[in-house]
Amino acid sequence: MRIAVTADLHRGHNAAGDAATDLLVQHLRIQPPDLLLLGGDLGAGDHFGSCLALFDEFPCTKALVPGNHDLWVSTDDPRGDSLRVYQDYLPRLCADHGIHYLDGAPLILAERQFAVVGTINWYDYSWSLTRLQQEVPDWEWRLQNMAFARGRHNDRRFVKWDIDDVTFTRQVVAAFERQLIQALEACEQVLVLTHHPAIYGLGFPRPGPPSVPDGLLWDAFAGNAAIEEVLRAHAKRVSLIFSGHTHRARENELDGTRAINIGGDYHFKRLIEFDWPGANPCAREFGNPS
Repeated sequence: MRIAVTADLHRGHNAAGDAATDLLVQHLRIQPPDLLLLGGDLGAGDHFGSCLALFDEFPCTKALVPGNHDLWVSTDDPRGDSLRVYQDYLPRLCADHGIHYLDGAPLILAERQFAVVGTINWYDYSWSLTRLQQEVPDWEWRLQNMAFARGRHNDRRFVKWDIDDVTFTRQVVAAFERQLIQALEACEQVLVLTHHPAIYGLGFPRPGPPSVPDGLLWDAFAGNAAIEEVLRAHAKRVSLIFSGHTHRARENELDGTRAINIGGDYHFKRLIEFDWPGANPCAREFGNPS
């Protein structure tokens, strides 16, 4: 089974990125996979659907997780608030395009004893909360407003819902754990796909400790420790972990399980391809990464 994985296509963000995505799609036409996985941040607003349409012609099995940009809404958005978009609008749109919505259920290929389990994942500040409390006097205000030394995280402007980050993180991790257990009851091995990094070792790479306050804040808004614990409990049967979000290619491992951050950015895109089982994942870049 030939598998292709990409993420952070950000359709509609800029011309260079869209051109790079078009090149990626052309490559897949020439070398079509049996399974295509999309790791979130496909396009904000109407661009999510236009991104999915790029893959309509592909007859292979397709599945995705959404990203934080995919939940962005405008004031009085006809789709509803971000939670409605996540729970209702995006799953319906995926169904219209023949794409499996992994946040709703695992993709189980029982005949191959293989499944894909996925989640948007989210952030509850746990990757840096202790240090923020110790080293940043106004840490509560900075978390509440997602305020860096200069500028703010756009999720605080465009993710609009009546739920807090900690509660949403708890919900998506619990759903992921249920679906992982369901998949492992049906199959021997699973592949995991998340948007926000599944483990800290796939977060933002840096030469030393995170800076204060911005490095700590990026860690706070990148992921959570709870999903790492879920994965660690089942690591022997998790074959590969893929994540996106940071726009930085990176590899690490969790208790022997190989983990890969796909690493595409706004202006160029990356695609990971491999044969299941056994082959070594190979990365291709489209567009100019410089």
